[in-house]
Parts: sequence; structure tokens; C-alpha cells
Amino acid sequence: MSSSPSSPSYAEVARILQRALGPEDGLTVLEFIVAHTPPEDVARRQDVSEAEGRVRLEVERVRAELAKEIENVRLEVERVRADLTKQIEQVRADMTKEVENVRLEVERVRADLTRQIEQVRADLTRELEQIRADMTKEVERVRAELLVKLEETRFSLLRWVFIFWLSQMVAVLSTL
Repeated sequence: MSSSPSSPSYAEVARILQRALGPEDGLTVLEFIVAHTPPEDVARRQDVSEAEGRVRLEVERVRAELAKEIENVRLEVERVRADLTKQIEQVRADMTKEVENVRLEVERVRADLTRQIEQVRADLTRELEQIRADMTKEVERVRAELLVKLEETRFSLLRWVFIFWLSQMVAVLSTL
């Protein structure tokens, strides 16, 4: 379409109608309009064409402004997207660093706990060995005391057996 203030050409109107109604119907409607336009409307159409030209110019100006504004908005969106991407990357880096710090802290705590568990295990092993040694000494002491008591009891029994045997022998000998 031309951007001049004159009325559109037959070809321009034909293209518009063909786009809107299809190839055959657009031409048919255009031919009908041309055939049925009274001559008095031609002058009015001329006025309409001039107004239409001004409107077209205004539409083109607004279209250019909107295109420029759309481009500005697109650039702003891209700038905001870049800023947000940068911020997201910073947050991601911070979170990665924080996660790594937490992981290192967990490993340190795990190592401390492992060391403490090993220390407790070693302490318990030493205490158990000490208790075992003390129990062994105590068992040996009780065994020694028991052996002494058994020896004393055996000696006492042997003495009583000897006394009993001797008294029996005296009794047997005295009866003879």
C-alpha cells in the first residue's frame, strides 16, 4: 500500500480484499464496488481518501513509535534477564560455596566424632584390660587362699584320721 494521501489504487484494494476474502471473492467484491459507486460519491471518496491518507500516515507513525517502544521494552527485558541471570549465577555460586562449607563442616564433625569414638573405644579397651588383669589377680589370690585352706583342711583331716586310727589301734590292742 502506498503511504501517499491519495486514494488507494485498484491493485492495492484488490490485494487487501484478496487477503481478507480469498483471491476470487476479493476481486468479485472489488468489481462490484467499482461498478456500483455513484459519481457523486467519487468526490466524497476523494475527501475520504485524503483523510485515509492522513490516518495511514498517523498509523505508520504510531506503528514506528510502537516498534521503537517494543524494541526498547525488548532491550529492557534482555537487560533484566541478564541481570537476573547474573544474580541467579551469584546465588548459585553462593549456595554452592555454602553447601561446600557445610559438607566440609560435616566431614570435620564426622572426623571429630570418629576420633572421639576411637578414643572412647581405646579407653574402654584399657579399662577392660585393667578389669581383666584385676580379676585375674583376684582369681589367683582366691585360688591361693583356697589352696591354703584346702591344705589346712587336708592336714586337719589327716590329723583327725591319724588320731582316729591311732585310737582304734589302741582299742584293738587293748582288747587283745
